[in-house]
Amino acid sequence: MIRRRLLLTAGAIALMGSGCNILGPRPAKHDDIPPPLPSVDDRKPTAEQLISYLNRQADQLESIETRSLDIDVKSMGSSVSLDGSLVCQKPRNFKLVGRKLAMEQVLMGSNSDRFWFYIRQDPSNALFHCSYTDFEKGVDLPYPFDPEWVLEALGMAKINAGPGTTVEEDRNHYKLIEETTVRGQKVKKVTVFHKGNARDSQPQIVSKTMMDAATNKVICTAIIKEVARIPIERGAGLPPKYIICPRIITLEWPQQDTKLTLDLGKLRVNQPIKPDLFEMPPDVGAKQVDLGKFKPTGRVVPAGYR
Repeated sequence: MIRRRLLLTAGAIALMGSGCNILGPRPAKHDDIPPPLPSVDDRKPTAEQLISYLNRQADQLESIETRSLDIDVKSMGSSVSLDGSLVCQKPRNFKLVGRKLAMEQVLMGSNSDRFWFYIRQDPSNALFHCSYTDFEKGVDLPYPFDPEWVLEALGMAKINAGPGTTVEEDRNHYKLIEETTVRGQKVKKVTVFHKGNARDSQPQIVSKTMMDAATNKVICTAIIKEVARIPIERGAGLPPKYIICPRIITLEWPQQDTKLTLDLGKLRVNQPIKPDLFEMPPDVGAKQVDLGKFKPTGRVVPAGYR
């Protein structure tokens, strides 16, 4: 099956994480930074309070743009590194370009109606695309990509508290557990929060996981390793306020044996973006393939490209 023979490059374009480094060299990696002590406050927050926190963060972040995206991909025992650019704007607009040796290898985009991708090494030389209407009906994609989950991983999507939403805790973390349905499949979404007051590059939201509700098998996980705190200009005498963006994020799909670590360098947020940036290109590849009407029957990229 295509999904079990996922190519490294297709995996790389499928996911997006965000973070930033505005001034000077990048800070030490997350593993070199000691975690802060857990909070001494033993009062467990309610599900509504945690959801309110997530939604306040999402309200602050309208768009992300970077020209210095680094992507490390590991899949089925192989690895590859790409660099590129990413532009993302709520609710579904984005464009990602991945490069290797200064040559564009992958192109992915989305607008309110559909999403698409092109892989240079694909022998079909095709631009694949799919409408969101068809996607919601259950189209099987040749890479593990869910637009709504990507927005959640970026911290850009708001959520609603359902009747099955609960909060659990351990010594260092709170866990917000949602029971919901994604394209007809019952799933659990688990968002893990650090109990203490996170500072500097330490994330307050540690990870986000989606799993099958019936089997508890993990579908996908986003692990936020570092964040950037971008200051917001305020009046004199007011305390500082920040927009918080994931900066280094690892995305994992256990069933596809695929892991991606994404690191964004210099980043702009909430800046004007021209709408035509998110139009599907008419002249990429030798043909266009609508995945809502046609299902590929082989690997998207030959194994030699790995």
